[in-house]
Amino acid sequence: MATNKLNYVEETSKNFHAGMLSFVFQRVSGLALVLYLIMHMYSLSSILGGTGSFKGMMDAYNSPLFHFAEWLVLAAVSFHMLNGIRIIVVDWLGASRYQKQMFWIVFGVAGIIVLGSIPFFFLWR
Repeated sequence: MATNKLNYVEETSKNFHAGMLSFVFQRVSGLALVLYLIMHMYSLSSILGGTGSFKGMMDAYNSPLFHFAEWLVLAAVSFHMLNGIRIIVVDWLGASRYQKQMFWIVFGVAGIIVLGSIPFFFLWR
């Protein structure tokens, strides 16, 4: 007997709404933060090679590419944090009827934070 179970990509494309967007962005930002944490621990481990090794690693990170990467980390942290708070409010306070509006508020506030940080990451260095 065959089942008509959709795979993840089909489900996402056929059931596309704010809740699905929230679900996907939460997972992607979480994975990005885990990868950042691994890279961060690798960078800090260069101190074991001495101060010259650590200074060389930090000098390599002082480039426009890594400033952009830091900015993306801020975007992931901002969205992941605010969306996590939204999920807690929806689950614990029973505000599920406001879930869609809260998602767009979270998206907007995270966008304001990320766009407001542009001078700190790109213009004032």
